[in-house]
Amino acid sequence: MPFLKRYFILLTITATITGLTTSCAEGKISQCNQIIRIANNAVSEANSITNGGQTSDPKVALKMADTMQKASQSMKSLKVKDEKLEDYQAGFINMYSNSSKAMRNFVAAYDKKDRTAAEVALANVQQAATQYQQLVDDLNSYCASQ
Repeated sequence: MPFLKRYFILLTITATITGLTTSCAEGKISQCNQIIRIANNAVSEANSITNGGQTSDPKVALKMADTMQKASQSMKSLKVKDEKLEDYQAGFINMYSNSSKAMRNFVAAYDKKDRTAAEVALANVQQAATQYQQLVDDLNSYCASQ
């Protein structure tokens, strides 16, 4: 499924932001790194599950949904004190939850052979991927700033 491949490619971009936190204030660095660590773990798991985006089996989306839900829970457990990072944390939680739900909806629609519902779920997955990219870019900029 090309949507899964695109989604996972976007997820891998997270790995690039870890090196840009060196100019942050100490508390900010620590909090940025906590968020980035969870995002990177989600990317690693996604790549493992999908064989680097090469798997096209829709059932893999269920494993991805579990991974996204796990990332959401991990992100919720962070104790972030920086107000702006709290916003990014909430954005990641929302994106991971929406991704998980959309992937589950896609598999349910696929199993029922409901093309319309599958297309809606696919659009929701793609929207979450777009949201993810914006979160990564914004977090990257914020964590790299003085």
